[in-house]
Amino acid sequence: MDAYVVPTADPHQSEYPPNCHARREYLTKFTGSAGSAVVTEDEALLWTDGRYFLQAADELGEDWGLQKQGVQGTPTISEWLSDKLKPGSNVAIDPYLHTALEVEQIEKKLAEKNINLQLVHDNLVDALWDTRPPFPTTPIRIHPPEWAGKTSTEKLAELRADMDKENADVMVLSKLDDVAWALNLRGGDIESNPVFLSYLLVLKDKVMLFVDKSKVTPTVQQHLDEIKAEVEDYDNVVGAVEDLAKAGMKIMYDPASTSVALAHAAKASPEVVRTTSPIDLKKALKNKQELDGMREAHLRDAAALCKFWAWMDLATKRGEVINEYDAGGELKNFRSEQPGFIEPSFPSIVGEGPNGAVIHYRAAKATARDIKAGSLILIDSGGQYDCGTTDVTRVYHFGGDKHQPTQEQKDVYTRVLKGHIAVDTAVFPEGTPGFVLDVFARRHLWEAGLNYLHGTGHGVGAALNVHEGPHSISPRFTNTVPLKPGMICSNEPGYYEDGVYGMRIENLLIVTEKETPNTFNDVKYLGFERLTHVPIQRKLLNLDLMTDDEIKWMNDYHNEIWEKISPRVSDEQAALDWLFDNTQPIKREPLRVIGNKEAVAAAE
Repeated sequence: MDAYVVPTADPHQSEYPPNCHARREYLTKFTGSAGSAVVTEDEALLWTDGRYFLQAADELGEDWGLQKQGVQGTPTISEWLSDKLKPGSNVAIDPYLHTALEVEQIEKKLAEKNINLQLVHDNLVDALWDTRPPFPTTPIRIHPPEWAGKTSTEKLAELRADMDKENADVMVLSKLDDVAWALNLRGGDIESNPVFLSYLLVLKDKVMLFVDKSKVTPTVQQHLDEIKAEVEDYDNVVGAVEDLAKAGMKIMYDPASTSVALAHAAKASPEVVRTTSPIDLKKALKNKQELDGMREAHLRDAAALCKFWAWMDLATKRGEVINEYDAGGELKNFRSEQPGFIEPSFPSIVGEGPNGAVIHYRAAKATARDIKAGSLILIDSGGQYDCGTTDVTRVYHFGGDKHQPTQEQKDVYTRVLKGHIAVDTAVFPEGTPGFVLDVFARRHLWEAGLNYLHGTGHGVGAALNVHEGPHSISPRFTNTVPLKPGMICSNEPGYYEDGVYGMRIENLLIVTEKETPNTFNDVKYLGFERLTHVPIQRKLLNLDLMTDDEIKWMNDYHNEIWEKISPRVSDEQAALDWLFDNTQPIKREPLRVIGNKEAVAAAE
């Protein structure tokens, strides 16, 4: 063994693995949600993307090197291994942590240099990790039918129809949110993600759920009995797939999300169907009840956020100092006062000043910066509610009129807002993939020679994971999935001045059909409905950079916020006053009359 690859992934390709599978974090001390480590005899490297360059540089020890994924000149892991290792060398991976498609691509690249890829079932990190946390045991719960919109019986019928199209006998589901969605169940095995460690095999006449049986409550067992679900031990899934394959069953799986361990187990089948999972699109296209639940979750969330921002505003004006860590705790407390709140939808990003430039910053109690009058703070946070999932980012400058942001900060923030408005108001023909809209968000930053190293928008689950595919809005033009009515997507352009400040404005949007004066070639046109209802700070705006239409958008949005949220904060006068003050219309300063009155009148 000459190299060992340690990905972020767990056996289910989760973005955020449970603590018991956080091997890459244990090995590297890097806490970001994306990255892979490679260890050879004389080098140790971490690959991660632009969201985490600053964070990785800060968290990695001196023994580790950083490879900036996506930056010109940075090799892929396969390219680096092919270049560094001698022919005949062996690269080892854990077959449960890499997808079948990924392994095929790695094997192909390494084979060009006669380098072998080994599948090693005993994970090397586990052998070192004497403090490895135990597997989670949080009980599974039923997702309320009024918010699911479809019964699990109806969903399984849809999946079986997809199987029939491929003449398949078994569908393998290993992504945790796929299992949760299909069964209308939720869990708590991963922080902020309402999922549970499990696999699901869908057969024509039953389903087989592989899970820790201690998590299955009597109520959940009754639910499973109704849909003819057999509960099996979590560790038995590979053997079960192999047995079904040997029995002549035609196995169907997605090679982009199924581990190579499961793919190899399916090889005994007389025929294997490798295809894109039909669940990704089914999850993305929310039904009416799911959309209603998301709307309700965002109204509750907005009320909590308005109370939080009002508290922060008053405290800093009184001269109080609150650190980032404590502010994040208070934000969770305000959310917990809302009905149906379960947990944050991801660890809150609370970054004051330079920490706002760390795109996925997470404050630590010992090193948290103080927030006070004059502070510029970026907070990206969200909530998991019984009815839906939220994700919102706002930047505020504290201290009232006595403390003002710099002109640079106002100019940058306004350009970010202009991009945000451009996406929010976009109208586009059906069939348009998200990458087409990405330039809308960046144009005004590009005009000033500025940019940001993350996507503009991601899908969001309905009372599920805060990051969801298959659609997105980003420069990655390889994602050609078109935006469709019922999809939910974030709108979050930003700018980050390393070591100084960060700017980002994020709302969630629903893709909807739009009425247009014409329908050229009988094509429908689409746009967006806003879900998020939290004020955008006016103090940070440079109105000279804004058009009249953009100012009108801002005023209309704030009026909508006042109408929808004021009844929900009427029980707290400080929050109601803050909401009123922060939703007042903005307008340009009147022109000063200098010189010839007729010339000024003509200019006006």
